[in-house]
Amino acid sequence: MKHRYLLLLPLTLIISLSACQSRPPVPEPRYTPNVALNASETLEVMPYRSACHSATPMQCLLVKPVGADDDKLFGIGYNDIIGFTPTVGTAYTIKVRQEIDQNTGKPTGLWQLDEILTQNIR
Repeated sequence: MKHRYLLLLPLTLIISLSACQSRPPVPEPRYTPNVALNASETLEVMPYRSACHSATPMQCLLVKPVGADDDKLFGIGYNDIIGFTPTVGTAYTIKVRQEIDQNTGKPTGLWQLDEILTQNIR
């Protein structure tokens, strides 16, 4: 019987002390990125799509800098170039600017379309 009270004593103390919190918890402030646009780049958009490596299944545009070899291909999310609605089977040359979070110096993953220079149906 005595051992049972010894086990209940720490539990009672923990419950009692947790009720004595003097201030309610304060949530962390919401992070707001400070977005800026990088210098304009000219990219070739391939006429076909590829599966992206991401948390959710999606299609990526395959792009590369103008004049670069195919080993420089990289993916941009299908809807991640704001102002650009590509058509499957059409190759494009576009001028875009990448969004950068100035607080972290890292890309946000979004791009802004400046201009469609060429489009070729393949």
